[in-house]
Order: sequence, then C-alpha cells, then structure tokens
Amino acid sequence: MNTIDISREHDLGDEDCQHALEELSGYLHQQLGAVVDTTPTQLVFKGKGFSGSVTIGPGLVSGHIKLGLLARPFKRQLEAEITRQLDARLDA
Repeated sequence: MNTIDISREHDLGDEDCQHALEELSGYLHQQLGAVVDTTPTQLVFKGKGFSGSVTIGPGLVSGHIKLGLLARPFKRQLEAEITRQLDARLDA
C-alpha cells in the first residue's frame, strides 16, 4: 500500500492547534523540502516522493500521506517519523 493514514485525539485549544500546524509546516518545509499550503485548520503539502494533508479540528487531528514509488520501501520508517513529529506537536 502506498499511503499512510494517521489520526490522533487531542485536547488542544484553538491557539495551540494553530501553533502545532505552524510547527509542522516549518518542519515539512525546512527538513523535507516540501511545498506547504496552509489554512487555519489544514496543511496540504508536496515534496519529492510524497504528498498529503494534515487536518486539525476540535479534538482530532488526521493526516493522509501518499508515497511515491521511491518512498514506498521506507514506509515504516516514514510512518514512525510522522507519528513522532505529530505526537511531539500534540503534546503541548
């Protein structure tokens, strides 16, 4: 399978949700070279070998990432890093 779907419950307020998205946007852009479009509740991103979105709403954050052919062999490692980054930002 060439997708990663992740969802997490959270208890962040609106300001903390916005801050979490800003941090994640910075990480995607600076560390992974992704182009990121941001709205107050969603990130849509595209990088070399991957694309996806992260949506944060009251009590729930969800992400959907599509992996390109070259990224597929690294799915487990990518999923672990995505989970780590998401959990770090939701632990505000």
